[in-house]
Amino acid sequence: MIAPEDTAQIITAITDILSMETAVPSPRIETTCADIAAVHNGHVHGFLYYGSSLRDVDDASKMLDFYVLVESYKTVHKGRPIRQIINRLIPPVVYYYEREDKSGDGTAVLTTCKYSLISLAEFERRASAKALLSVIWGRFSQPSLLYAPQSEAAAQRILTARARAVLHLARSTEGLFDGAPIDALSFWTRGFQESYRTELRPESSNGRAREITAQYQPRYEALMEIIYGPPNSAGLYTLPKRAKRRSQAHWALRRIIGKPTAALRVLCNALTFDGGLDYVLRKLERHSGVTIKTTPFQRKHPVLCSPLLGWKLWRKGAFK
Repeated sequence: MIAPEDTAQIITAITDILSMETAVPSPRIETTCADIAAVHNGHVHGFLYYGSSLRDVDDASKMLDFYVLVESYKTVHKGRPIRQIINRLIPPVVYYYEREDKSGDGTAVLTTCKYSLISLAEFERRASAKALLSVIWGRFSQPSLLYAPQSEAAAQRILTARARAVLHLARSTEGLFDGAPIDALSFWTRGFQESYRTELRPESSNGRAREITAQYQPRYEALMEIIYGPPNSAGLYTLPKRAKRRSQAHWALRRIIGKPTAALRVLCNALTFDGGLDYVLRKLERHSGVTIKTTPFQRKHPVLCSPLLGWKLWRKGAFK
């Protein structure tokens, strides 16, 4: 059994679990990754595939979601200083990709992808215990698949960062239970719920968190045992006694800072691909049922009009 205070051994054991989460990429994914790498001048360290399309085993009707880890913003945005500044100040920047292919019977098949671009060094920092906001360490405590790593060294750095993210979420969550024994699914569900509450999310944070933990129950039980030791006869894990109010205060601070930061990120991302405003509105409507009408001027100037559009969406209940 690993002692709770032995962080290095815990990280190594978590890394072993994560390293077993592999899958052969489909031709659709391989082609998409190759195209994106070419667009960004060969400076890509690797792709992390995550999100609902991963959970639904690459349903061709679903948009692919990637985090694209790059060498640096300077190299990947060469000659575009404004883009470098935006990516550095409010990472990640989101891009949109699509490609149309023909199936065996000649039917058009559209592949769409939304990918978030972040430097590998920034990814490591934002997955560590020093990072306040959970946008990286909350998201990548969930399953994801690494594709096309540039080197074995890059793959190991990404894997270690993900392991640190898992441990950071656990340490940030355990104090909320005030030392009471807890089962693995309830523990991780609560952690994801708290993380989601720091973001602007149109879907129910409670429902999505339960869905993720239930689908990957053996994974979360294995991680729980690594961090807290084996469960008791009732299947409950003993957590260390932490200051509950302090944990609650930290999550409250993350919500206070996280939601405005997320709104600013969405605003900046509306600039990164054509039709960005339409994409954001479609996503909100799909998850919340809320939609608004936009004018040609608003579509042409999404940043200028974003405060008004955001207020209208908020009033109608798009962000819950």
